[in-house]
Order: sequence, then C-alpha cells, then structure tokens
Amino acid sequence: MIQTKVQTLVVLLLGVFIGMLEGSRYKKHRMFGLQQIRENRRSDLDNLDFENQVDSSKRVASESPPLNVAFTYRISEDTGIIPDDGTVKFDSKVFDSTESYNPNTGEFIAPGCGMYVFMLNIRSNQGKTCWVDIIKDGDSLATAFAESGPESQLGDTTFVTIYLEKGNTVWAKNHGYQGTVCTIDFYSSFAGFRLF
Repeated sequence: MIQTKVQTLVVLLLGVFIGMLEGSRYKKHRMFGLQQIRENRRSDLDNLDFENQVDSSKRVASESPPLNVAFTYRISEDTGIIPDDGTVKFDSKVFDSTESYNPNTGEFIAPGCGMYVFMLNIRSNQGKTCWVDIIKDGDSLATAFAESGPESQLGDTTFVTIYLEKGNTVWAKNHGYQGTVCTIDFYSSFAGFRLF
C-alpha cells in the first residue's frame, strides 16, 4: 500500500514535471513566435521609415536649391549720380555660386525657398550723402547711411536675415535724402547667402 502510494506520488510528480516541461516548451515556442512577430513588425516599420525618408529626401531635393547659394559683388569704379529710388548696381563679381545675382539689373532672384542673409556696405564719395536700402519685392528691409564731408569719405554697413520664397527679388536702392546727391565708391559691396 505504501508502495502504491509512492508509485502514485511518483507518477503524479512525473506528470506535473512533464506538464511543466510541455508548458515551458509551449511558452518558449509562444515567446519565440511573439518575438519573431515583433521582429518582423519592427523590420517592416524600419523599411517603411526608410522608404519615407527616401521619399522625403527626394521631395526636399526637388523643392530646395543646394545650400551653397552665395554671392558677393562690388562696385568696379566710383558710380555716377544714383537717382532717388534708383537701383544700385554692383557690377564686379567677387563670387557667385548660382549666378542668382544679375549685375546688369542689380537684382538677386532667390533660386529656392529658405533663410537668407544679405549684407550691404556703402561708402559715399566726398561731399555726397547716400541712404541705401536693401529691398525685397519693394519693401525696405535694412538701411545703410553714409554722409561724407568735403574732404572725407564715410561708409556704413547693414545686414538682414529674411525668409525668401523661390523667385523673390532682393536689391539695393538709393532711398534719397533731402535732395542730396548720392555717389558711392568702389569699396562698396553687396553680398548674400542662404543659411538653410
């Protein structure tokens, strides 16, 4: 009878042990299956994200110009009288990565959207007064003012940071100042570049 009880207990323990092993195997297979599903899902998401990044990069590349939009032009020789509201034409190229500034018209035309920085440096000739604005599509953005004495030449510098859409135009214009005459010398320059 004791032997039967021991045998029954052994069979019972063996059954519990086998059940635990089976459960463990099932759980392991189940865990492996879940892990495999998670990895497959993660892989699918990674591939989807990669495809979205590629599409996004293609979109940005097609919508935006290269980051290296930059120019610097100066005056090649002292200007004649610049009329009030007249465009100041910087005619001597120092550098222009995209040929977006036209020295014949004095205008920079944005090759794409982005944040741009423009700098204007003027020096008026002796006895002359110049008030020159940086203009964007007709609106004044910044001003340089140089009033030289009869035996001296004074200069001024200004700059502005502004967001431009593709095709926006920026130039320098003589604002005019109380009927004075404006001429600037060859040390004057106009420059700009795209930040991002």
